Amino acid sequence: MNFYLFIATVSLAFQLGVLALLIVGFRFKQRLRFRLHGFFMLTAVALHIIIIGAIMVPSFVAIVIEKPTSSIGLFAPFHAAAGTATAILGVWIVGGWRLRQTTKFCAPKRKYMRITFSLWLLTVSLGVIFYFILNWSFLFG
Repeated sequence: MNFYLFIATVSLAFQLGVLALLIVGFRFKQRLRFRLHGFFMLTAVALHIIIIGAIMVPSFVAIVIEKPTSSIGLFAPFHAAAGTATAILGVWIVGGWRLRQTTKFCAPKRKYMRITFSLWLLTVSLGVIFYFILNWSFLFG
C-alpha cells in the first residue's frame, strides 16, 4: 500500500470520527444534556487539533512544496484556510466553556457554533474532494 494513501486514509477516518462525535454531541444538546454535549464537543475539537498538527500540516507542506503550481497546490490553501478558521473557532468556543456546569458562558455563542459546524462541513467536504484528487489513481487505477 502507498504510504501517502495510508496516511490520508487515516486522516479521513479520524475526521469521520470527529463528525460522529459532533453528531452525538449535538444529540446530547437536543436532549438538554449540555455537559455531555460540551464533553463531546471538547473531544471532537481536541482530536481535530491533534490530526491537524500530526497529519494535515506536514501533508500540506509536502504537497505545496512538491506541486506548488498544480491544481492540487492551488487548491490546498483554500482547504487549509477553512480548516484553520474552523479550528480557531472550535478552540474559542470550547475554551470559553472550560468544563463549567453552567451554560451561561457558551449559550451566547450558539450562533458561532452553527457557523463553526457549517464551516467544518465545508472543510471536510473540501478534504474529501482533496483526498480523491490526490488518491484517485491509487484507489481506482
